[in-house]
Amino acid sequence: MCTAEQSLRLPKETRFIVLKHDVETSVPKAYRLAKIEHKHGICGSYYVQAYLLEDGNNVRLLREMQEWGHEISYHYDVLDAHSGNYEAAEKDFIKNSNLFMKEGFLYGTICQHGNPIKNRVGYTSNRDFFRHKEIRNRYPQWVDVVVDYSQYAISEYKYISDASYRWNVITEPETNDLHPYIKNVKIGNFRNLIELITTEGYSFIISTHPHRWMDKAWKIYSKIVLFRIIRNTVIVIQKVPVFKWFLNKFYFIAKKI
Repeated sequence: MCTAEQSLRLPKETRFIVLKHDVETSVPKAYRLAKIEHKHGICGSYYVQAYLLEDGNNVRLLREMQEWGHEISYHYDVLDAHSGNYEAAEKDFIKNSNLFMKEGFLYGTICQHGNPIKNRVGYTSNRDFFRHKEIRNRYPQWVDVVVDYSQYAISEYKYISDASYRWNVITEPETNDLHPYIKNVKIGNFRNLIELITTEGYSFIISTHPHRWMDKAWKIYSKIVLFRIIRNTVIVIQKVPVFKWFLNKFYFIAKKI
């Protein structure tokens, strides 16, 4: 197991597993997970949203995680934040990248954030930011682990995610936002996940969201039920123009669940 950055420097055809964590709301929960990984000699990649660095305690925890060998990096959503305005998005990207560097976080990979209820006009998702040829060329020091990682990967890999509180193999992770009809492959429970990564000859990126993980089974099951109720409600009310406008304006709230 290694960080995403380390995986790019391994000898060709080396099999690896990257534990990738999207930190969108709770650094303390990410810290708890990082501490467990550190205890077992594992280093992961933690992609952190920039606003979380405004809290000094978060910065302190993240620095300690980096000292343990974890990659602490930027989880950007600048294109959604500026409704597809690339110029404004890049200014935000530079500002936030500089903030990470100012706080001492050095990283070789980054990751875009998906906002499932954002209404987009003229662009597909935050991935379009690093797909933009001129923007991509200005930042050769970073590899986006979703957008263009396959161009640099040293072996064939599968991308697994806990999105929607389910384990899935993400089909075509770099382009599935462009092809919404492509279906992911359901894995099922954790036992099935372990069997998959131990029996197949691929490398793996396993993407999780630490704020969704709980230390009690009843807590996680309760949260799953709540998540599905909210998701199904949103699917229905999005058909009403006023609710669609409201959800689009406050799209960032979705990451709280």
